[in-house]
Amino acid sequence: MSERDLSGRIALVTGGSRGIGRAICRRLARAGAWVAINHSASDEAAAETLAGIEADGGAGGVYKADVSSFEATDAMFRRIEADRGPVDLLVTNAGIASFQDDVDMPVDLWRRILAVNLDGTFHCVWRARAGMLARGDGRIVCISSINGLAPTTMRSDRLIAYGTSKSAIIGFSRNCAVAFGPAIRVNCVAPGLVDTDMTSGMSEEMRARIVASTPAGRTGTPDDIAELTYFLLSDAASFITGQTCVASGGLVTLP
Repeated sequence: MSERDLSGRIALVTGGSRGIGRAICRRLARAGAWVAINHSASDEAAAETLAGIEADGGAGGVYKADVSSFEATDAMFRRIEADRGPVDLLVTNAGIASFQDDVDMPVDLWRRILAVNLDGTFHCVWRARAGMLARGDGRIVCISSINGLAPTTMRSDRLIAYGTSKSAIIGFSRNCAVAFGPAIRVNCVAPGLVDTDMTSGMSEEMRARIVASTPAGRTGTPDDIAELTYFLLSDAASFITGQTCVASGGLVTLP
């Protein structure tokens, strides 16, 4: 067995119907994991993700749930456990953003972004942790963002709620890595600008300015993030926990 072979593992990827989540689902399935594809809105997109997994020779299932609700999250885990068994690989990827000037952000928008991005991460990790601790083995990757490390300076794109939620995810992951070790490894991935449906509303001017400031000279792809996530879930990363791994083409770097 390869040290990066995930055969026999049951993986859950939230926000797995498109973009980064879809790429992660397909990458984990190609490594042999059975993948639970979570989504909250698009049955068609989730079905397309599953079809892609099956076309690659993999297997999985679709599980619709709004992870901002702990009750819905718990029900989703129960369905996965009844269908396949306990989740031992978790990727919390579900997230939303608002690409507008947040200086005039309504309170309801703040609450919704924090509910999906931060509470959704907490709900999934908290639901998975007990079983992982009891089995003595679990691996978690929380998808954050470079906006959680360095606030954007672009006046037209002050992502106050989004950036705050992503900063909190980093802090949450670090604390969980300490609390749950050595049984569970918990890491963050902080992507830079990646071409997805979420970022499609960004202006071309803004996109061009970001690319011009990126040493790699391009935007990221969902596959870029999927490969890093796969590595962190694999045995090859067995000595890595509590870390935030930045994949931004050099736009943001850590000490």
